[in-house]
Amino acid sequence: MESRPLKRIDILRHELKALRFMLDNYHAGKINPASIPPREDFQAEQGRRLYDIILGAPSRAAAEREIGELELDEVDIESFLRLTGEHYYTYPALVRERAEAIRQGRLRIEAA
Repeated sequence: MESRPLKRIDILRHELKALRFMLDNYHAGKINPASIPPREDFQAEQGRRLYDIILGAPSRAAAEREIGELELDEVDIESFLRLTGEHYYTYPALVRERAEAIRQGRLRIEAA
């Protein structure tokens, strides 16, 4: 078991990287749907909101437009849209693995 709990901001950062990778690849068909973590694996509400937009939009451009209109606490939307997710290919699996560890009690999230 992790000796110290995960910080919420670190969880959000990792989730944003996974979501950025998903935004870059989902609508282009470059990501295996089985490798996309389920919505409930995202611990941060901001991550869930972005997840819903990315997977629910008819295209990447539509997703980017909707994301561009958001104001989310602790998320710099301009940076999120400006960066690329090409180096974040491991983060969807990390989100899934951490969620499973949290459910099993092997990882804890720091109290707010």
